[in-house]
Parts: sequence; structure tokens; C-alpha cells
Amino acid sequence: MESLSFNKGEWAEVYIFFKVMADRKLYTADADFHPIKGVYLDVIAVIREEVKDRIYCYKTGDRVTILLNDKRVGEVPVRKFIKYKNLLWKLLEENTETTFTSQEIEDFLHSIFIYKPKSPANIISDFCGGTVDITIETKDRSGIDRILGFSCKSDLSASATLLNASGDNTNFIYEVTGPMDDERMEHFNNLFKETVRKGKVCYDVATSERMHYLHTIGCDLEFLRPAGKHTRENLIKCGGLEMPVIVAGMLKKFYFENFSGKTSMEDCIEYLADNDVVGYGFEDLSQTYRGKIAHFLLCTFTGMRLGTSWNGRQEVNGGYIVVKNDGDVVAFHSTIADEFKDFLVAKMQMEGPSHSRHKDMVIYKEDGKYFLKLGLQLRFKLSR
Repeated sequence: MESLSFNKGEWAEVYIFFKVMADRKLYTADADFHPIKGVYLDVIAVIREEVKDRIYCYKTGDRVTILLNDKRVGEVPVRKFIKYKNLLWKLLEENTETTFTSQEIEDFLHSIFIYKPKSPANIISDFCGGTVDITIETKDRSGIDRILGFSCKSDLSASATLLNASGDNTNFIYEVTGPMDDERMEHFNNLFKETVRKGKVCYDVATSERMHYLHTIGCDLEFLRPAGKHTRENLIKCGGLEMPVIVAGMLKKFYFENFSGKTSMEDCIEYLADNDVVGYGFEDLSQTYRGKIAHFLLCTFTGMRLGTSWNGRQEVNGGYIVVKNDGDVVAFHSTIADEFKDFLVAKMQMEGPSHSRHKDMVIYKEDGKYFLKLGLQLRFKLSR
């Protein structure tokens, strides 16, 4: 059988599985990633389905009982989960390679019928769409049992993205207004910065310099439409007719106003409110735009993709589990909607993708007018 070679993010998902089985609790975290004393979910079981209709259930306890389609197929002392949790954490801390293997951990995983890092069960994915990383049967403080699908992330090497750029699916089209001509377009498109990566000289798109140049010559950007086939429709389903304009405003703040420098959601909210990009025309605009951005982030987190038609339903109904740098595992529960939205707003920042890969940040000309695409990417800022 082929050896299990996972990257650090995938091994982190295995670590989360080991950790929740060993601890039997999943603590809720505050905004600074500290577990909230006394606020946790009891973990009753982890449910996995690597092969359709073969549902494995791992019941927590001093001895972990393994069921296949409700029939007992094995039993493992919980101390083994603790042992391999500790071993895997040591490997995650010490391994400098992006991808690695461990024969000892692989043998244990095979012994408990696991061959993939993630394997949500159809009890979640049939209803939601199937992009959760781990499915957990839980009991909350009120004694209510729920089966929840969580997204797993770690900050072991780099902060996780909430939304990855995907070509025109995440590109937004603006008209370049003001004194633009062919010569200035050519100058803009030839602004690069020289960098050295792995001993090789590379020429990257000079995003900040290009934006500065537009300011210098007196040009502005006027949003027209999303470039992607499904983007506008999905954003409207998420937040109404104004949602594409709001996201476009966030992009303009990041690229054109901040020259692709550090831009938080708070920065975007302030810019949107000050300029009332939608034209609401009433008071308390900060709260209005905050609510719109928060809901957009929640929809993105729980399942909305901009490249495919979205049915408006949540894929991840549990929330977000993160592996902290000290090996602890905590959760942010999307079932506590307002608090989870606050977390997303507080911990999200704008990010520029690879412009050459996603074909944005280049001015082009059509019918005598000049246009520019700006690419959307969102990343967690989870320093702790």
C-alpha cells in the first residue's frame, strides 16, 4: 500500500483527530485564542467516511470503540491516541519539510481504518455539500447532542486563507478613469520589482508602484462588475444587490488606497462607511457595512465559493478548529453566529494573490476604454 505522505496542514488534521479523541473535549476560544474556562463541547464520537456508505464511528472513552455502519469492528485503548498525538506533535514541531511521512503513525492509522487526513461523513456532506474536514458528534452544556462539521486549520507555518484567489472567479473589473492612454497603459504594465527566490532572479508585478503611478497621473478606478460567471449571483445571494459593490469597495481600499499594504476588515469598514459606496444615505453606516462584511465572511467560511453556483446553504455548520503553536486545540463555533462573525471580522485581512497567475493587475483596452482587474484573497491573521 502506498505510504501516507501528507503536508503539514494535512498532518495537523490528523493531529486534531488524535487530540479530540484523547481529550474528549473541544474548548471554545476567545478572540485571543485562549480557551474559555468551562465553555466546551463534550466529544462523543468522530465520524468518518473515506468510502461512500462505509461510515466509521470512533466512540470516545478509556477504550475507543470503532463502529462500521453501527457494527463494532475494533477497540483501541485511548492511551494509544495520546501516544501518537504526542509523537505527531513532535514531528510537526521538528520537521522542516513541507511534506513528510511517519511509518509508525501510518501503521497506527491503518490499524484503525484511516487512509486519508480528512473524511467528513455524508450525514454532514449530503446536507451541506461536503467540504468539512472533520465531523464530530458533540454534547453541549445543555445536554443537546449535535453532529457538527468543522473546518480544520493550523498556524504551524503560515496563516490559513479564508478565500483563495481563483482567476476570474475572484477578479473584479474596474474602468480606469482619468488621463489614461496607450503609452501610460504600457508604462503601468511594465512596472516590475526584481526579487531573488531560491537563488533565481524573478520579476514580480510591482503592485504598490502600479497603484502609486495611477495616483500620480490622476487616474481613478470605477467598479463595473465581477469577472466570474457565478461571482455576482453568489454575492447577491449572500448579501443582496449591493454585495458586489461592497466587496469591490474593499478591494479598492486595499489596492488603490492602501497600495496593497496591510488592510484589515476594520480598515475596509471605515472606508466603506466614509464613502458610502452603496449609497445607503442613512446614519450608523459603520454598523451597516460591518454587518454586510461579517455576513459575507461567514458565508465564505461556511461554504460559499465564487467559482461555482451556490445554493445558499452552509457546508461547515460547526465552526473552525485551530491547532495552536503550543499544540493545544481550540474551536470557534459558527453556531454562536454573532460571536463567530465578530471573530471573522477581527481576524481577517486583505491579501494580494499572485497577479501573474490570476491575470489581474494589468490594464487592458476595449472599445477605446481602459480596464483593470483586481484579485480578491482573504487570509486569517492568527498571530498569538
